[in-house]
Amino acid sequence: MKLDIIAVYENLDGYILEMEKENVDCEILWDKYAIQPYWEKISHWAPFDMSDRKPKPIKNICKLKQQIKLMKKITLNEIKSKFMKVVDALPNYDDDPIVIAIYPLDDENSIVKERQNGVWGVNVFGNILINVNPFVQDYMEWIPYVFAHEYHHTVWGNYWHVVHGGGGTGSFIESMLIDGQADAFAKLLNPTLNPTWISHISKEQEKELWNKYYYKLLNETDFDYSKYMFGNDEAGIPWCTGYFLGYKIIDCFRKCYSQIGVKNMIEMSSEEIFAMSDYYL
Repeated sequence: MKLDIIAVYENLDGYILEMEKENVDCEILWDKYAIQPYWEKISHWAPFDMSDRKPKPIKNICKLKQQIKLMKKITLNEIKSKFMKVVDALPNYDDDPIVIAIYPLDDENSIVKERQNGVWGVNVFGNILINVNPFVQDYMEWIPYVFAHEYHHTVWGNYWHVVHGGGGTGSFIESMLIDGQADAFAKLLNPTLNPTWISHISKEQEKELWNKYYYKLLNETDFDYSKYMFGNDEAGIPWCTGYFLGYKIIDCFRKCYSQIGVKNMIEMSSEEIFAMSDYYL
């Protein structure tokens, strides 16, 4: 399989030059230099508009210059080698090339900076965006983890939307377990890394959240994805609770059925995985 890595951070000289002028529109310039040259290639497979996943503009040019200087120390061949190990561990269902675009991430994004080790990924229907804040210590260690997580989404989506033909059920348990499987796969390949979002909730709080909210939503298809996956302070739902619970369920399943591999799990429905997991609080 071919991996086409686009180091967008290496091609932002024009953006920086124009941003240093007076009375400029950063949104227009970012779109011109950071989005338009790459977006058609990145969103090539998407059957619908996924513009909401476009990387956001960086307004602080002084910090951007520093970030680019740090990111240019990234050895792309080394990164690609690590990515290929991920691909070898979980072959896709076809050999279509995957585009991986690496962008600098605004230092003002405190959640990614403080809770996600400076690296945030998103899937664009099979292709992958990796957003990086190189000011965060050890960010390089997390790039392969984030790639593995997003690549698992690529393989899962390929099976359920292409090979299987109709997509999944769209249920809430499916949403949780898609990310639970992706984190379990990434963690399997990076056992020394401990993501905050799958380890930050106590057993007592887990039980309370499960009984109050999550157990009641499992088979729902009309639910507030942002609230229950990413958390909601007003409702007392901690950050990334959906990711935490998805991972916990998958961890329970793997302890019960260690002989079932990552790819075999992809081919099982989320409802079946949950029923077999013995995850009950």
